[in-house]
Amino acid sequence: MEHSQLQPRIREVEALYESRPYPPVGYLGGLFQRIRWEERQTLNYRALFGAAWGSTAEAAARPRILVAGCGTFEPLVVALANPFAEIVAVDLSARSLALLQRQARLKGLGSRIFALQADLTNLPESLGRFDFIIATGVLHHLPDPAAGLRALVARSSEKAVFRFMIYSYWGRSLLYGAKALGEELGIKTPADFRRMIESLPADHPYKIYFHLYSDSRTDTGLADGFLHPCDQAFTARGLRDLLAASGVTTSFFLHGPEGQPTSAGLPPGSGEWDRMAILEAFGELQENFRFVARRSGWAESEAPTGYDWNEALPPRGRFHSQILGKEITFDKSVSPSILPDWRLKELARGLFLVPQGDA
Repeated sequence: MEHSQLQPRIREVEALYESRPYPPVGYLGGLFQRIRWEERQTLNYRALFGAAWGSTAEAAARPRILVAGCGTFEPLVVALANPFAEIVAVDLSARSLALLQRQARLKGLGSRIFALQADLTNLPESLGRFDFIIATGVLHHLPDPAAGLRALVARSSEKAVFRFMIYSYWGRSLLYGAKALGEELGIKTPADFRRMIESLPADHPYKIYFHLYSDSRTDTGLADGFLHPCDQAFTARGLRDLLAASGVTTSFFLHGPEGQPTSAGLPPGSGEWDRMAILEAFGELQENFRFVARRSGWAESEAPTGYDWNEALPPRGRFHSQILGKEITFDKSVSPSILPDWRLKELARGLFLVPQGDA
């Protein structure tokens, strides 16, 4: 599709987030918005570099991080998870960026985050290259996702790490059914969409899904999910092909145990995206593909020489790990070198520990 043909759709997306910045933030949201520890843990550059490359031997000491399509909130968590990083936050919506900057100031992070209003497919060359690129819920909202991914790869360093969240078509099939019904009825507003849902029988799949969909609790979340003007979800194999065409290799899935390509019962000889297609058909992805990736054509680092604790974690604690699917207790005063091998592997798998290596 020609660039001139894409512009009207890009402007529609910009208009949506100018009118309804996402995620929604109240006036005092910067003070009271809850930040889950696990979000910090899985947004830490060194942890994801180790997951992508095998060890952190070649990780950048002061990484440059690009948060693409950042919205109102995610760069705050990225800054907390990466205390020594330079962070650039890009979004189409000036209003979203203003809300982000207000929250950053309230949390004492204003000097850590550089906010830029821009189309991520046309970023200024002066921004340079990045060691860590985060694109959460972005590529599927672009008129040309392939062009968007190519643009991000072009802004990445040779051994960059990518963290993606991309909609699964089959994982969100009930949402798309309800959305299509709304389009057929000419529904344009959250209020009208709610009335349509409430008119359905109590046991209708669309109605049940709508009330289980957490974002439907607010008009902003409803509009982002059910009324978005540009929404192109992927099947597992379609996403595999998109990544391959852009020179990107998947390294690590951030799904729970039931959504991992290594899940028991899957064909052992098939590729990970073929196995992911089976999981998708079974409904195990809970709406999204979430994964870590790197540029293709590079070998992994040498085997790790040891482990260190993820710097984004508090000194000690206990919380539920979505990746491991259970509660994990940890104490960073305990040296990883004295932990049994099974415990090392478990904590590394959950990104509590980071594999070290010799540069």
